[in-house]
Amino acid sequence: MRSKRIAAVCGVLAGLLGVGVCSAAPAGKPAGLLLDKTGSTVAAPRVVVARDGCVTAECHPGIKASPQLHGPVRAGACDACHKLTDASLHRFTPVAGRHEVCGLCHGPEATTNQFSHLPYAKGECLACHNPHGGNEPQLLRGGKYADTCVACHKDVTGAHDNVHGPASIGACGACHEPHTSKRAKLLNAEGRELCLKCHVRTGLELQNRRVVHAPVLGDCQVCHNPHATDSRAMLVADTAALCTSCHQNIAGTMAAATTQHAAVTTKRSCTNCHAAHASDHVSLLKNEPRQLCFECHNQPIRMPDGTELVNMKAVIETGTSLHGALTQRGCVECHDIHGGGHKRLLTLEYPSELYYPFSETSYALCFSCHDRQLVMEAKTGSATGFRNGETNLHWVHVSRDVKGRSCKVCHDSHASTHDKHIRDEVAYGPAGWKLPIRYEALPEGGKCGGSCHAAHEYNRVKPLTYEVRQPGKVWKGDELVPGTRAEPAKPK
Repeated sequence: MRSKRIAAVCGVLAGLLGVGVCSAAPAGKPAGLLLDKTGSTVAAPRVVVARDGCVTAECHPGIKASPQLHGPVRAGACDACHKLTDASLHRFTPVAGRHEVCGLCHGPEATTNQFSHLPYAKGECLACHNPHGGNEPQLLRGGKYADTCVACHKDVTGAHDNVHGPASIGACGACHEPHTSKRAKLLNAEGRELCLKCHVRTGLELQNRRVVHAPVLGDCQVCHNPHATDSRAMLVADTAALCTSCHQNIAGTMAAATTQHAAVTTKRSCTNCHAAHASDHVSLLKNEPRQLCFECHNQPIRMPDGTELVNMKAVIETGTSLHGALTQRGCVECHDIHGGGHKRLLTLEYPSELYYPFSETSYALCFSCHDRQLVMEAKTGSATGFRNGETNLHWVHVSRDVKGRSCKVCHDSHASTHDKHIRDEVAYGPAGWKLPIRYEALPEGGKCGGSCHAAHEYNRVKPLTYEVRQPGKVWKGDELVPGTRAEPAKPK
């Protein structure tokens, strides 16, 4: 009686709407006012339907709505997968079990691959594939490839700032095999070879450059996350933290440094100077060391303490007399490029002031190359050419407890237009007044004049006699005449 009443209601509604609205009920359940999930708008037939009659405008129209159709659906061969068991109830059963039906046409792949996708291994083809159609030739469920994957792999990209290109567009198949693979995580290539399929330019660098970063010879994932990260260039951590996780000696240098190098602590950190993958220069530097330094030191640089670094590129490129250290390893001969414990990132101690009490340790940087006897012997016939006879004029100027002149008074530690890289002038006083040196080389000596002291000449072969300062004589400065020592006033 109940089924008759339901049928009567269906008939009335069909008359009102002009269409059939009742679908065949599932086995064991009564028919009802159910709109078929495939879009049917008429009552289920009670007779055998022709093979090509399952999908029409009224019956199961949604089955063929997808851009890509399964072959049997396209051919109207519904009976390839569905077997009619009761025409009067429009009841069908699969032609084989859930795990076997796909294999009737799609035989299992013959493979010796070690790794299998779990749904594939269990025969759960329908977990990923729609049996009727989809948006892509693989008939994957969802609007795009990734929609199928994220149904299980929900944490691949997460809420990160940077997402790898293939992952961002859902192209999981660019890196992963869908069914089986010889490699863990179903990757379709080994190690860096997977990455180099797309990153061709990097591959050419590795092939043609002389120095290659050791991690790049193995797996790119040592440094890069293949899906998503919060660091630039898909790095697994901030640049400095990542580099120093291996280069722990540099980490120690940076942590202990009282003078920091901005090239290490700002912008792109280590990659300001170093290539991450390969280079033609030692230590993976991006350029020859001196030219690399010139990328920043090609203009005056204001320091936090208010002082200013000169345009070092201009000084060196216009100089005709270069400090020997620059002709060796360049800037790194005297400077700690990662940070250090001395001013100006020097590797050893060197006076930063014009006047400085003399000690061997104060000039440790100079003495790492130059013979210390250059300034420690009062008399010499060979230690230096800057002498008046045998009087060592370096000793006269530098080796003092009071107002010892540092090397920088007369010499530019980088370059100048005079022999022995002697300066034209030196900044003096709080205002930085340019004190002229006025040095002139002579065949057997030289002269400088009228700046630090009265004009004086020296001669290595025929020593000159200088005026001895008399007690009580007015003089600006203390013991400024080279080659003399002030005589103490005699008691009256």
